[in-house]
Amino acid sequence: MNRTDREIWKLLWPVLLLTLAQKLGSAFEGVIVSVNSSDELMTMGICGPYITLITTVSYGIGIAVNSAVGRACAGGSWETSYRSYIKVFVLLAVACGVAISSAAAAMLYPAFDGLADTAARRAEGYLYMLPYLAGSPVLLIYSLLISGSRGLGDARCGMYMTFISVPVQLGVSCIGYAAFGLTGLGWGTLISRLAACLYGAKRFCGMLPDTGGDVPPGGNTLWDFIKLALPVSLSKAVSPTGNALINSLILSVSPLLVSVKGLGGRLEPFFYLPAMAMCSVTVTMVSRERDMGAMASLCRRLCLWSVLPTAALAAAAGLLNGGIWNLIAVDTELAAAGIRYWSVCLWAYPMIAMEMNLTSVLQALGKGFPALAATVIRVWAVQAPLTYVFAKQGAGQSGPWLAYLASNAVSLGMCAIWTYYQIKKQNRRTV
Repeated sequence: MNRTDREIWKLLWPVLLLTLAQKLGSAFEGVIVSVNSSDELMTMGICGPYITLITTVSYGIGIAVNSAVGRACAGGSWETSYRSYIKVFVLLAVACGVAISSAAAAMLYPAFDGLADTAARRAEGYLYMLPYLAGSPVLLIYSLLISGSRGLGDARCGMYMTFISVPVQLGVSCIGYAAFGLTGLGWGTLISRLAACLYGAKRFCGMLPDTGGDVPPGGNTLWDFIKLALPVSLSKAVSPTGNALINSLILSVSPLLVSVKGLGGRLEPFFYLPAMAMCSVTVTMVSRERDMGAMASLCRRLCLWSVLPTAALAAAAGLLNGGIWNLIAVDTELAAAGIRYWSVCLWAYPMIAMEMNLTSVLQALGKGFPALAATVIRVWAVQAPLTYVFAKQGAGQSGPWLAYLASNAVSLGMCAIWTYYQIKKQNRRTV
């Protein structure tokens, strides 16, 4: 293991544990519902894109904060201007939280149209979503504390916050589900994140410099941050809003497929979990790298760390496909549909891992637009139209999953080309 690999591992293992713990909490909720009620699982599947909208936008803003703090530390402006940065981060969290909740609440209403018991399912869906809609600023601040600490070089803060959050989430979710059913499940997420924020805020404040920190950053530093955060956040919002449309198309084929997609969506992050952790590592290392001549080599190394574990996990799941779905599904029909789901979608997960890493490289270089463009093309220009065509042509239950596979192949190709030319451009500037 060379010096670069040791540095990657030093940054990776706390983030990996953090990401694993977070996804265990999400998967746990999905499994609780899947073994008890297929109707509740369908409601959860319909609400899934809107929960994802809230959580992934907070994650996207967190990536921008990580990059901004890392670049400020490397450039020497953090000590003199950290208060200005923090004010922008907090205002952004509150404003985005309110905006995201409002958008999600509005888009959720028509998502239940066409069901036999529309009114009952819609009421159940809103009650299930209530903690996410009301608590989105808390979820954003949780992400910003983790990302800001990581930008300062403290990767363990997020790990400790997660270790506080997940046990609280599991306990409160179990109690809520036992007492109120699906409508009580989401409170575990909000209460657990709030508890973790109390610890994270104290630890983050302890890392701040002793200097005043009120000097406005020079040049267009804050505007550059906003230009990075806005497209990254929009890229995270585009996917779940597109998935809401895709869900409605899949619902016209079979409600069972929405249940499969909802449960599968909670399980699939485990396959590219190393790549999700590597996103933060990539942003940190690339944003601090000042030798542009070594950038291409560093990026290749980071890509290998992202893709190889995902490919291995997907291969293992392919071998155990039937056994896993028969274990977690409430009935044989759901299990059979899940097996078909993975037989196609497992091939997409290494592509997703590679694309995550490439967009993280671009974001660390201050380029947020490519992530937005790739997501728009993947979801709205490829996946949604193909899903519509397959649904109308009667392509069967594998049609939506083939559209998913094709869309990820297209967006990966875009990101690879974009990253290659961006690194080449940076190298020319240093010559």
